[in-house]
Amino acid sequence: MIYIAKFPNLDFLFNHGHLAPPPLPLLFDSAGNFCWELNSYLTKFGGGANSYGARPSYKTVFSHAETINVFQMFLEHKKKTLLEVDDETLYDFVTHLQDANRANSTTIKRTVRRVLSLLEHTQSENSFHPLMTCAPSANGYQINAIEHYYRRSKQKSLRYLSHPCIEELQDTPVEPISFIRNVELNAWHEAIFEYSTNQFIIDRWYVFSSLLEFTGSRLEEVLNIPASSIINAYEDKDLAKGIPVLKGKYKGFFREVLIPRSELQEIYKFIITTREAHPTCKIHDKILVNERTGRPLARKTFNSYYRKVIESSKHAALLKGVSHHNFRHRYFTILVAKNISKLSRMSRANILDVALSAARKDSFHASIDTLSTYVHLTQDPEIQSILKSHENEADNTSSKLASIAKITESLGKDTTPEAALAAIIKIIEN
Repeated sequence: MIYIAKFPNLDFLFNHGHLAPPPLPLLFDSAGNFCWELNSYLTKFGGGANSYGARPSYKTVFSHAETINVFQMFLEHKKKTLLEVDDETLYDFVTHLQDANRANSTTIKRTVRRVLSLLEHTQSENSFHPLMTCAPSANGYQINAIEHYYRRSKQKSLRYLSHPCIEELQDTPVEPISFIRNVELNAWHEAIFEYSTNQFIIDRWYVFSSLLEFTGSRLEEVLNIPASSIINAYEDKDLAKGIPVLKGKYKGFFREVLIPRSELQEIYKFIITTREAHPTCKIHDKILVNERTGRPLARKTFNSYYRKVIESSKHAALLKGVSHHNFRHRYFTILVAKNISKLSRMSRANILDVALSAARKDSFHASIDTLSTYVHLTQDPEIQSILKSHENEADNTSSKLASIAKITESLGKDTTPEAALAAIIKIIEN
């Protein structure tokens, strides 16, 4: 039996899950002319005319478009077209990037490899032109590229292109993971007061910073923490549950995090105040929203917003290298340090492995190897100071509980409830 849909909505066949077609970057030269070769490459790289936006994501396509645009501007400066590029041009391009001092060796190598991918595509579209070859024995070509392979898995090897102009470049060593330090943390909080006098903006900044510091979440994860999870945690005096994991092996899972009571209270007050001003916030259940509309803030908006706050601060120089991700490093460095300290008082056997496993259970890191990058930071004097203050606080609490127990045992039958309560309060206040 055949049924006929008279007005079918088949958008899902073409948008690959997007509610609207993903944006397509188009490149023009400085005179406003459409760059056919460059745009042909971007369309192919983005999946082709029939599957654009499926894979890779349009953000990756934009990243490639920015790289190709840099190369196009360089060619214009040299008064060359894409079909006139040769080995010497690529050497000059590398020198240009180095002189501009805007990219390290690792970035330059990645940039040139993307350009080589563009040139390979252009060669395939213009087979009559001897633009580029990867064959070592071929002669008469303008560009002589090099093919490399690396094994991604036991079954699969990936091909990438290189060139003699970048073969001698040494990858820039990655600096050790660092966390936001106390002096930087204080400057971060103060920055908002020079950016705005609006109390809502100030409170939102505090809430944003507190969620970063005490959940260890990535920026996008912080923006997607349900407001209801904070409300329930505060009212039930419990962990904040439903903290989303939006990246990595455990994408789609949820974490449970203990947020200190004082910070939890401020976040709770902000949510209640926001909901009173914008009742629709109960529907989308987001914490960080636009003051005027009550709509959730997008990642792109907040990513640029925090930079504006920092740049307007008198502490801009101090905070120059600080980003929201440094809060995540701080959280997990302290977490690993706490586990190591706690386990060291129990047993000397396999302390590191057990501590990392415990931290992994909280963090949902894909592997212990990923978490182990935080281990060398646990001996930092500042981390040890933070750890000591936590231990002193815990010891002080234990001491008070013990004193209360002793007083309760020593009280006679004739002691009034008021006198017993006064003695207990005196211990707590001290």
